[in-house]
Amino acid sequence: MNKQLERIETSLNRLNDEQIWSRLQPGMNSVGNYCLHLAGNEYQNLVTGIGFKPLLRERSVEFETKGGITREQLIAKLRHVRAESTMILSALCEDDLSREVTLPYELTDWNRMNRSEDEAKDRMSIKLCVLYW
Repeated sequence: MNKQLERIETSLNRLNDEQIWSRLQPGMNSVGNYCLHLAGNEYQNLVTGIGFKPLLRERSVEFETKGGITREQLIAKLRHVRAESTMILSALCEDDLSREVTLPYELTDWNRMNRSEDEAKDRMSIKLCVLYW
């Protein structure tokens, strides 16, 4: 995981803040949006789902943001989430490797991801069996 984070940082360091937030076409996401989304996913899946910390994520904001966050702030956010994830994964014991984990989703986020309100009502979370940590 850390090797991938290093690659992301290297890529971000090659761009200026304007490039990080530029969108090639309307409806597309910027590099900055993808960084926010990556940090949000990792936090939700590892820190909240496995580490039982409160869900502190506004998924829609990850895609609506159009700037105002510097390259350094994005890197700091990614590193902070990674540090929390590493701490949680490092503390897992043998029994944790076979427990079931529920990942919480806000209804509006679930609807956006699945574009089906009926399905969202039926299933508000995804269950993930942690087998290989």
